[in-house]
Amino acid sequence: IHSYTYRLLGNQEDADDVTQEVFVRACTSWGGLYERENLSAWLYRIATNLCVDMLRRRKRISWRSLTSHSGQDDRFESASDDGSYLLPDSGGIPEVAEREHIRQALANMPAEYAVSLVLSAAQGIPYQEIATILSISPNAAATRISRANRMFVEQYQRISQQGVEKQEHTL
Repeated sequence: IHSYTYRLLGNQEDADDVTQEVFVRACTSWGGLYERENLSAWLYRIATNLCVDMLRRRKRISWRSLTSHSGQDDRFESASDDGSYLLPDSGGIPEVAEREHIRQALANMPAEYAVSLVLSAAQGIPYQEIATILSISPNAAATRISRANRMFVEQYQRISQQGVEKQEHTL
């Protein structure tokens, strides 16, 4: 849950707070939980709702550029995070620029698509369980994941191309 919230929010402190709130809510609602075999989906649903709420609040409250020279909005606000939102923790250290491009691409996507993509690509959750987490049909989940993948690729390529053009202009 913490890794998921961190990838969505891009901020360690916010991920800590949301993770804690997920488990506080789970503990207070435990007695009324009837589907204990779907505990994982239930926890992810709580986390997703809390993250989306926080992202919406950020959008209303704070517009901050991702880098000092970028004009993009920052729905994934971060002061000192390393930007490891989508890349799995493989033990290696991916290029910082690549992590920043991933972060920017996710930030430029609508929240419901970013959530679907992180659940699928970063968390490895099957689309049937994503459907349960997001309270949508399995077909809608598969469609949303497919669209999210296309959106991500388009955003990532655009951001990468902008980076190349900036480098060419500075040379």
